[in-house]
Order: sequence, then structure tokens, then C-alpha cells
Amino acid sequence: MTTRPVGRQPPQRSLSSTGAIHQRPPPHRTHSQQFTSSSPTRRGNDAGFVDLTLDGEVARPRIGASRLRVEISTDSKQADVVESPRPSSAATPTWRPSLPPRGRPQLHFDVPSVINPRSAQEGGQHDNTIKPMPLPVRPGQYPPPLSGKQRPLPTNTNKKDARPKPYTLEVPAMAPHYSPNGHADFYPWTGNHPEDQFSEPVIRQGYFDKAQMTQNETGSARATIIPALKHKTGLQMLSALFTNVLAQRRAHGQIHSASTFKPPPRVTVTDTKREMWLKDLANPTISLRRLSRSIPHGIRGKVLLEQSLSKNIPLERAVWLAKCVGANELRSFRRKGVSGTFAMGGEAKWIRDFTVCVEQFLESIVGSCGEKDFKTRITYAIRLATYFHAEHLLDREHYMDWLVSSLENSPQAKLPMWILITQVYWRDLLKYRKYGRRLSAALMIHLAEILKHTDHDILAPLSDRLKSLLRGLMSTNTDNFVSPKIWALHRETIRSTFGSEDPQFLPILGTIDRRNSRFTTTGAMKEPPARKRLIRTLDRSLSEPFSNDLPRTCWDIDGDKNMLILVILEWSTSSYRPGNTKTFVAARMMRYWAKLGTDITGAILNFLDSTSHTSGTNKPAFFHLVSELARSDHFSTPRYLQWLIARGGIYNPADIAVDGPPSTRLLAELPMSNASESISGLRTALLGRADWSTDDEEDLIQDCLVFMNRNLPGMQTGVDLDLESKDCAESGNLAELPRDLSRTIKSELGHWLRHKVRLQMVQPTIPPLDDWDASPMKGGSSAITGSDFNTVRGYLEDLDDYSMLADVLKIVTSSNDTEVLASCTDTLDLHLETFAAIGALNGLFDILMARLRALTEETDSVPRGLLVSLSDLASRLPQENIIAQQLAQELARSDRKTAADACSPVSDHMAIVETAEVDFTDEIEKVLASGNSMDQVTLERLFRRIILRLEESWEKSPEQQRSCALLLTRLRTFDAKQFDVLMGAWANRILQVESRPGMMEVFGPLISFGCLTLHDVVTSCGVGNEQQPLEGSVDKPAISQELLHLLVARCDLPEVMKLEETYRLRIKQVHAQKDFPMDILVVIRQAFEASFTTRHLRSFDVRALFASQDMYNIYQYHIQRDAVAFTQKLIMPLLQSSNSAVVDAINTTIDKLLSTSSVGEPITTELLLNIADDLSLPFCQVKLASMLQARDTVMEGDNSSQAEHLAEFDHAIESAVEAGRTTWASIIPLLDISISQHLRRRADTQFLGLFPNPKANSSDGPWMSNRITRAENLLRIVDATTHSISASPSPDSSSTSLASDMVIALNSTWLLLANTQPQETRDAIISKWLPLLLSFMTIHVGAFEATKQGHESRAKATLALSAVFLQLQALDTSTEAIDNLIEQTYDLALNLVDGLPEDMRQQCIRSLRDTTSSPPISYLFSIAANPTEWLVLSQKDKMRSVTGADGKPAEKEKLTPFPLKRWEMLGEPTPNVGENDTSLSLTLFAARRG
Repeated sequence: MTTRPVGRQPPQRSLSSTGAIHQRPPPHRTHSQQFTSSSPTRRGNDAGFVDLTLDGEVARPRIGASRLRVEISTDSKQADVVESPRPSSAATPTWRPSLPPRGRPQLHFDVPSVINPRSAQEGGQHDNTIKPMPLPVRPGQYPPPLSGKQRPLPTNTNKKDARPKPYTLEVPAMAPHYSPNGHADFYPWTGNHPEDQFSEPVIRQGYFDKAQMTQNETGSARATIIPALKHKTGLQMLSALFTNVLAQRRAHGQIHSASTFKPPPRVTVTDTKREMWLKDLANPTISLRRLSRSIPHGIRGKVLLEQSLSKNIPLERAVWLAKCVGANELRSFRRKGVSGTFAMGGEAKWIRDFTVCVEQFLESIVGSCGEKDFKTRITYAIRLATYFHAEHLLDREHYMDWLVSSLENSPQAKLPMWILITQVYWRDLLKYRKYGRRLSAALMIHLAEILKHTDHDILAPLSDRLKSLLRGLMSTNTDNFVSPKIWALHRETIRSTFGSEDPQFLPILGTIDRRNSRFTTTGAMKEPPARKRLIRTLDRSLSEPFSNDLPRTCWDIDGDKNMLILVILEWSTSSYRPGNTKTFVAARMMRYWAKLGTDITGAILNFLDSTSHTSGTNKPAFFHLVSELARSDHFSTPRYLQWLIARGGIYNPADIAVDGPPSTRLLAELPMSNASESISGLRTALLGRADWSTDDEEDLIQDCLVFMNRNLPGMQTGVDLDLESKDCAESGNLAELPRDLSRTIKSELGHWLRHKVRLQMVQPTIPPLDDWDASPMKGGSSAITGSDFNTVRGYLEDLDDYSMLADVLKIVTSSNDTEVLASCTDTLDLHLETFAAIGALNGLFDILMARLRALTEETDSVPRGLLVSLSDLASRLPQENIIAQQLAQELARSDRKTAADACSPVSDHMAIVETAEVDFTDEIEKVLASGNSMDQVTLERLFRRIILRLEESWEKSPEQQRSCALLLTRLRTFDAKQFDVLMGAWANRILQVESRPGMMEVFGPLISFGCLTLHDVVTSCGVGNEQQPLEGSVDKPAISQELLHLLVARCDLPEVMKLEETYRLRIKQVHAQKDFPMDILVVIRQAFEASFTTRHLRSFDVRALFASQDMYNIYQYHIQRDAVAFTQKLIMPLLQSSNSAVVDAINTTIDKLLSTSSVGEPITTELLLNIADDLSLPFCQVKLASMLQARDTVMEGDNSSQAEHLAEFDHAIESAVEAGRTTWASIIPLLDISISQHLRRRADTQFLGLFPNPKANSSDGPWMSNRITRAENLLRIVDATTHSISASPSPDSSSTSLASDMVIALNSTWLLLANTQPQETRDAIISKWLPLLLSFMTIHVGAFEATKQGHESRAKATLALSAVFLQLQALDTSTEAIDNLIEQTYDLALNLVDGLPEDMRQQCIRSLRDTTSSPPISYLFSIAANPTEWLVLSQKDKMRSVTGADGKPAEKEKLTPFPLKRWEMLGEPTPNVGENDTSLSLTLFAARRG
């Protein structure tokens, strides 16, 4: 027997009869495989490593024992080893080395184990019973002596295996060890050893392990080699020698065998063995090579994932198992004999199904949130899915689409978990446009929902997390937020959330907003400019009470403060805004802005210098505004005089005439009450140069003061004695205040009235005789009477001096007279918006409420008149709803209390009736004093009796009419609902009576006293329901005229109604005009038409009413409120009238509303475009509708006339554009849709026709400046008519052709950029043509409709934009304009690609080819790059027709894409290690052995 050190042999395994889970030990084992090594090196490498699949008893050879007994003993130990793989480590002796695993080599991932210490111990005892053959003693190789006695072998109660086993040698404990080769081995004699084969050389020379050398080297080779090396070619010879040796080594060591890879086969096994195999797979100490012998069948799909989770299989092993299963499944498609296309389709379907399994697996784990071990389960599931995704084993597009969809549809309860899962794939999702845009939108939607949630404070951690994610995305991936529709929905939320928290984040938000605004600033979503937004905000203050936040809101609209002040001045002085409220709104806002540093005087002087005040300016309104600002010292009169002197002063009397220039006429309108003597003298001197006498002005003031003082007999104070003198009385011959007074005189008169009222209120009152009651209410009469107050109020209203009227109201509120206080309340109610703009509304209302409470407490009764007025006023204040309800309840209680009072006001009024009416009065008084309730029969009987007397009093006694109206007011308190029904029926009946007075005489007192409402009268006239008109023979034209007179005209019934009651009727009229605008317009239309169709006597009065300023104010109010409704309800029906006089009259009215400078000149289309601006726009809309209606009537059925009409619009708009005017753009949206579409299509065709053609010669002039200017003007027309694009009912052929034309123009522009062009041409394309084309395409994005041709055009446009984008990026120069152009190009491509179908997107990707390496292009088209697409197969083909320099045929290298089979990238796929058993054949890389 000969010994020699040997290396490890590859293990040999086979599937035994007991299954694929455990195998028996090999039948032949060498001696070195039976004994552990005693070498320190060997012990350090192998000690403590054990194969967990083998029983410890197997390590003990039993000589002479049967094989059957050994296998039975082994099988009996297996279950214990598998079920309890981790026993206590305390029982394992650390001084005893463990046996190495049998049947396999030692693996790198095997870990020290302490399993089965008893087996190792028992094995050691059996080793002592066998006496190995003694070996020769070698120096330095003595093993350490065994210390102590061996532990006795414990009694084994299990049945021993009596089956015989083949004899195998085991490594003795005393065996010497050689570090490079291991233990010295022993070879037993088997009869076929090489030394047993006898031959003649063996017989003659003996047996040698190595071949005998033919030549013995007896000496050194130096003498032979040195001469050759010393030769000059020695080094080359040595190099050639070594090179040849290496070449031979490479040739002989290169692998040439074909790949023997195949995935582990699947075998059908029982459930028990499958479970045992899975448990072995979960055990990291068991080699995959052993498990790769076969795989149990039935582990696939979701079962595989669930088993991996339940068994806690390590991720690498779970992925290995999935690859094994997948490789077998995918190979099965290739073995079915189908073609390559069908095979690829089957493979893709299998991968898609496996991806769905992974998605369902994750969803099921997420759905079990809150259960036991959820954290461990979800962690494993996420890591496993991530491993599959990273290894490219899933359908990545389907998987990422599922991730984003899950995040989009996630409820708030599961949102944190889906955010966590999605963040794992964050980087991959953001690489693709189709997923990154949806991801950003989902986060914004969830954040908006949480912020609007009622429990947003509880969800604060989740919202903070979403904010953090969005902040990071906006900072790094701005392109994902370029989505106009989604950004428009959440823009305000994002800006308010991030802008307020981090001001430094505002530039990023501004960038996103700017990029999205390119698409949202067209069409219906177009955001109006700051000027228009400011005008809309100001217009709301004319119909709503002034808000204290309004000045600041308007200040923050835009950063250009000079523009804001100019708009305020234009709006407040415009002829298109009715009333005086606008003046006080502008004055208050300018006073507020003055605190912010605005130069009000300078702004007004600049306004006077500009030309904006010449058209449509209301000069009295401008002078009124400056007067109010000068009173509060916000306008500097000395500075204005200095400015006027610097301009040359005034010398022409026409300059200070009433119709003179505002800049010079202002000198005669300035208030001088608070001016110094020097300023007054300077003004007098300047006016004197223009022949203007200030003495005449003072005389007029004196006459007005005498007149007003004469009409205030109850307010004669000591300071006015000079006005009561005989000279003044004789000189004062005014019958009424002049209407054309300057603001200087009006200001002086207002100051005088305020001063007179203030002095009157401090006068002592005279108590009645013999009355010593000290209570305040008994102290005497009020200092100012109701009639005097009404007179003062009337004067101040005529002077339009509401600021002084506000001061007078505040002074008068200290009165104890409830009638005066009620008049103050009514004054506030009538001029609600004006006093709110002044800032006195809320303060005066609070004072009046306090006075009501004080008077109620002092008199133990509620003053009904004051209570009614305050209740009506509170109902008009939005912020006083609660107080209004309380006042209404208090009024109802007061009425019920008064009904049971014997000394009621009603009985007092009835006592005034003549003796003939005593019976009637007594009966009514007796019933009314009976209590606070009344049955329906009694109410109806009394109502009929009072109404009968009321009808009789129309022709007899105004006093009786008044008494009856007051009795009806008293009667209504018993049952208001039933009373209103009776009153409505009576109104319907009385309207059909021919011999009755006018509606003002019949209904006016009842409306003022509260028995009837104006809306009930309008309804009774059939205005609200025109389908059911009045029955009977009713003079409908007369009724409509009377109704208009009742709604609009001033009431003049002094014998029936007092002045304060007339004033209250005026309040009811104003409220009806504002609360029921549609009904008012219908009444105006019917009355307007009736005034020309009937010869009723009242028609002349109605025509005068239509020509009054009050009616024009109503027109302006309704046009400014809703021009469309005004046109449809009033203008269009009148224009369609068959009476030409009606049509001419309404056209004249519309022309007067426009207030053109050239009175009498007909308004043409061109003139209308010239006068159109943001202030006159609603009025231009009305005029335009009338013009179109008139032409439609004339051109009905005449196509040639329609063509001329359209041509007229084309010419007018082109003329306005060429003239450089911009106001025409505001009138375009008001045109009819058909006209706008015609203008747009014509401009589209001409615009695209102007673009340069790459085939044309540059000398032909396609880039001339006039063509560029023409294109810019056409683009303005297209932008102004954008609204007609969305108004198209359905896409037509024109949209398809337009999309194709835009693609052609874009490709032509790209070719011009790509080809060599002169620098001038290139600059013109980059700076002019390309921006114009991009803006044009941005407007017409909707032309790429959702049809097949539309999608094709969209795909071509996206590809062309990508080419232009790459061409712009390749430019040598980089300026801000070019960068903006690149960004605009890319944003337009992003907007187009979002609507691209999947098949078109894939076609675009195939068309791009080499440009996919650009990250922006890859993101744009969501190109999922294959990480192995760089891998190519190089093939060399010999070209026989071409020879190289050496005469051999030349070779042509051919590179073919090499698809990598990721499912077959397996480690340890087979138990037998072959030379070329990898999935990727080693011959492709010219690999070598070793």
C-alpha cells in the first residue's frame, strides 16, 4: 500500500429511495474522510462545521454491522435533527472538534455549529475501540496527548442498524498532516491499482508514482543559457519563449465544451417531503448544491411566496428557488414546439402573472395590518419584492403602475404603509414621466384631502410626511409637476402650505407655476391680468358693504403699485360706474395706501398728465375724489398749485370752464375750508388771470346759506344771526339749490350744515310747564326735530357730501327722539354701501343699537319705528345675522304686546276719523283691543271692511286713506301669513279695476307702512310668471308702465305720506332693484315697449322716466353686474320687436350708455374696438350684441352679406392691430362664437403660411422683419380668440389638418436649425420664429384630438419637439433666452406626451434609437432601459473577396444584441460541478480552466 497526499474529491449524490431530502453516505469513503484532522490549520478551518442533514451516528462506523441496521438507525435520528436544529449550546464540549460533513466539500458559508454534541462524543468512543494501523513517527507531527478518561458511552435504547456496511478507511487520530495537501492518505488494496498491473518496465525497474525522466540533469544549466542570453537577440528569444508558453497554456487550458447548464429538475413528492425540503432550504447551513439535486413540484406563484414567508427562507435562497421554478417554466414554452413569437408571448405572460402574484402577495400582507407579527411579515415581503424588482425578474412597467395606482387609491388609514412601500422604488419611479407625474399628483391630492379633513390636527404627522416628500420632489424633480390641470387644482393649496412655512421655497414654486402657466393662460382657464382682477374686486364693493380687508387685498394683487393707483383713479372717475360709492371707496383705499408710502398727490398729477382721463372720464366724480382727499390732507393743494404754475399757469377762461381740461378746472373745484390764507390768495390770483372772480363764488355761497337757513326754522342759533339780517334776507332770492355748483361751494355748504347741526345739538332743551320729572325722556323735546333733520339730510344728499352726512348722523344719534333716530337708521339703510366705504356704517349701527337699548330700558316700551328700521338695516348686514334675528323676534313680541294695549297707536289714529266714521272706528278699536289673537273669520271680516273704506278714500280723503293703511298695518300683527294671502288676492283684484288711481297712489303707502312688499306687487302683475298673465280685460301696457313708475320713480304724496315714510318707500325701491334684478329687467322691457305701442296718457311720463339719470344708473348697475343677463332679458327682446321706434330708441339708449366723445356719430365695429377697455367692456358687449342682432336680421339667408360682415370684422381687427392698439383684444371674447372661430381659423392659416420653408432660398425674404411682425399680430388674434377652440362642439377636419400643418412647420424649423444656415437666419429662427411657433402650438394643444390621426400627429409633434430640444441643447452659446426656449420646448413635449397612447409611445421609442441615452428624452418617453442591453455578441465573418495585408481573407466583425436570461442566472444549479455548467456559456468569454 502506498501513501500520498490527495485533495478533495467532488461529491457524488443520487436520489435515494427515501426521497430527495436525505441521502445515505457514499458506499466508499477514504480513511481521511472518517477521522477529523489533528492539524492546527485543518482544525481551524474545519472544526465546528457539521452538516445538519446528517445524523451524528453516521460518523461512527460499525465494523461488521449490517447496512440495514445502519440506515434504520440513521432514519430514526433524522427527524430529531430537522425538528430541533438549534439545541442548547451549553451541552457541547468546546474542547472536542466536530466531525466534518460527509459527502460534500466544505462550503464558504458554513458556520460553526454545536448540534449533536453527543453524536460527536459517541463517535470518539468508537474511534478508540478500533485500532488503526500504526504509522511511522515523524518529527514535529506529534498530536497533543489525550487528557483524562473517556466518558462512558450512554446506553442507546434505539434499535441498532444490523445491516452490513462496506469497509471504509477513516483518518486516524495519529495521522500526520501536510499543510498544502492535507493528511497522508492510505489506499486499500482493491486489485486494480496501477502498481498491481505488471509490465516489463515494472518488472525490470519497479513501480514509480511519477514518470521516469529520460535525461538526468547532472549539473547547472548556466553554462548553456548564459551565452544565449548574452546574445543581442537573447531577450527577444526569451520573450518569444515565454509568450509561446503562455499561448500554449491558454490554448490547452481554454474551455471548449458546450454549456451543460440546466435548471434543477422538479420532482413530484409528498407533502411531508416537500415540507422537509422547504425547511432544509430555510436552513442556511445546508448547501444549495445538495438541494439542487431536485426541486419539489407544486411550489410556484403565490404558494412560493407564502411558503418563503412562513418558513422565513433567507431572501437569497427564496430568490434562488423562484429562479429555479421560473427557469423551468420559461423553458417549457420553448419545448412546446411553438414559434419564437408565440414563445416570447408566453414567456411575457408568465412573467406578468408572476408579477401579479407578487402584487397580490404584498396587498394581502398590507391588508393584515395590525395582526400579530405584522412588522416582521411586511418587512420580509417588502424585501422579497424589492429583490425581485432589483433582479429584473418582474414586469417592471406593470409593477410600477400597480405601485402608483395603489398609492393613488389608498385610503388614509393605509396611506403611510403605501408611502413606505413606494419610497423603496422612489428612484425608479421618478425616472419615468408616466409614473413620476402620477406620483406627484397623488401626493398633492392626499395632502389637499388631509388639509380639508375635519380631523386635520390628528392627521398632522401624515400631512408633515407628505409635505416633506413633496418638498423634496419639487426641489429635485420639477418636471413631474409640469401638469397644468393637476397644478391648477392644487396650486393654491401648495402655495399656501409651502409658501407660508418656508419663504425660501417660493422661487421653486414660482418656477413650477411659471411652467404650468404657459398652458393654463389660454382658453377658459386663462387667469385675468392684475388690472382686470383689481377692477372686479372694486366692482364688488358697489353691491356689497365695504370690507376692512379690501385695501390690503387690492394692494397685494400686483407688485406694480403705480399701476394699481392708476386703475383706482380710472375706476373711480369712470362714466361706466354709477353712483357716488365708487368715490368714497377710492378715497378710503388711497388713504390706506398712503400709510404704506404711496404718493397720492404725485399719482393724481401723473393721472392728469396722462391721456387715460380723456376718454370716458366723469369729471365731477374726479373733482369729488380730489375734494375728499384734500379734506383729509392726502392731496396737497400747495403742491398742485406749484405744479400748475410750473406748467405755465392759467390765462384762458376756457381752461377753467365746466367743460375745460380737468388739470386746470380742478383749481376751481378744490375745497378751501382748511386752506391757509396764502394758499387761498394764490388760488384767487391764479383764477383772476383767467377772468374768474372768487367774489362771485363767495356771493353764491352766501345766497345758498341764506336759502338753507331760511328752510331750517327750528335750527336758529346765535352764530347765524348775520344770515337772518334784513340785507341777507333781501339778497337771498334762490328757490332751490343750484344743480351745477362746484365742489368748492358744495364743500363749504357741507361744512356749514355739519357745524349748524353740531351747535343745535348742544343747545339746552326747554322742559314742559309744571313737569318736574327728572328723567331724561321728560327733560324736554329733542334739540333737533325730525323735519329739520330730514331737511339737512336732503341738502347733503343733493350736495353728494356723504362724508359730512356721516358726521351729522353721528352727532344726531345723541338725540332722544325716536323719530330722528329712525330717520338716521333709514339713511344708513338707503346709502349702505356708501357709508360702509366711508367707514361709518358699523360704528353708527352700534351707536343706534345702544340708543335702542337705552330708550327701551328708560321707557319700559320698545319704540316700534326705530325697531323696524334697525331690523331692516341689520338684515342687510352680512355680519349681523344674529342681531337681525333678535330684532325680528323683538318686533314680533312688541306687536303682540301692542295689540292688547288699550292706548294703542291704532286707536289714536282712528280717533282722528270724522264723526260719521265713529261706528266703524269703535268696532275696529274694540276688536283690536280685545287681545293678542284673532281667528281667521274675524281677520277676514275686518280686512274686508278696512279695504272697503280704503277704496272709498282714494277719491274722498287722503287722511282716511292714511288711517286705513295704518289700520291694515296694525291688523297684520295678528296673523301675518293669512294677512299676506288676503293682501295678495286683493292686489290681483284691484289691478283689474279700470277706474282706480295709479299704482303709486294705491300701493305706495301700503308698501311704506309694511302691509305689502314690492315683490308681491310685481308677482301680482304677472312679471315673475309670464306663462300665466293677468286675467280679464287688463290694460297690460298701462300696468307695466305703472309698475315701473312704482319701482323707480320718486313718490310725491305729501297728503298721505310723511317725508320719512316717503323716504322709507325709496329704501324699498332700492332693495327691490338689487334683490330681484331679473324681474326688474322684465318690467323695464315691458314698460319700454309699451311706451311706444300705446297712447296712454302716462306714456309721456314714462318716456321722461326712461330719459332720467336714475334710469341710466339702473342700466349701468345691471350691465356692470351681469351684462349677459341684461342683454338677454332686456336688449335682445326689444331689438327683435317689430316696432322700429322701439329698436331705434333702445339703440340710442345703448349709444348713450357708451358715452362716446363724438355724440351723434354712429358706432361702427372699428370705433367699438377703439373705445373698448376693461371698464367699458360690459357696455361694449351690449352694443356688440345689438349690432350683431341688427345685421343678422338684415342678412338673414344672404350668404354674401354674411361674408361682407365677417370681412368687416377682419378689417377692423387688422387695423387695430397694425395701429398698435391693445383694447381690441378685450372685445374679441364678446363676439359670437361663429365670428370668433372664423377669425381664429383665418389667422391660423395665415400664421402657418408665413413660416419659412427649408427648401426656399433665404434671399426670397421669408425671414424679413415685416413677416415676423405680421406673424406676431396674427398670434395676438389667435390668442384673443382662444375661447372659440373649447366652444367647438366636436373635432372636425380642420383640427386634424391644423395639427398636421403644425407638425410640418415644426419639422421645417428643426431642419433649418440642423442644417447650415447664415448666422442672421439662425438667430431669427431661434429668437423669433421658434418662440412664435411654440406659443402657437401651446394655444392649439387641443387640436391633437383623441383620434387615430390625432394621436399620430401628437406622436410626430413630440418627436419633432425632442429633436428641436436636442438641437437647442447642442448650441455653443447659452443665454437666458435660449434656456427659456429649451424649457418651453421641453414643457410642450411633456404636455403632448401625457396624452399619447401606449402603442404610440412604444413606436416613438423605436424611432428614437440612439437618442435614448439622453436622460431628458428617456424621462419624456418613459423609456425602461434594459441594464444588459449593452451586452452584444461579437461574430467575425471571413470576407473571401477581400484579403488583408498578410494575404489572408479579411474578417468583418458583426455585433449582435445578446439577451441575457435573468431567470437562468442561477448559483449552484446542479450538484455536479462541471467545467461549463453556468447559464451564460463560458466559451463566449474565452474562459480558461483553473
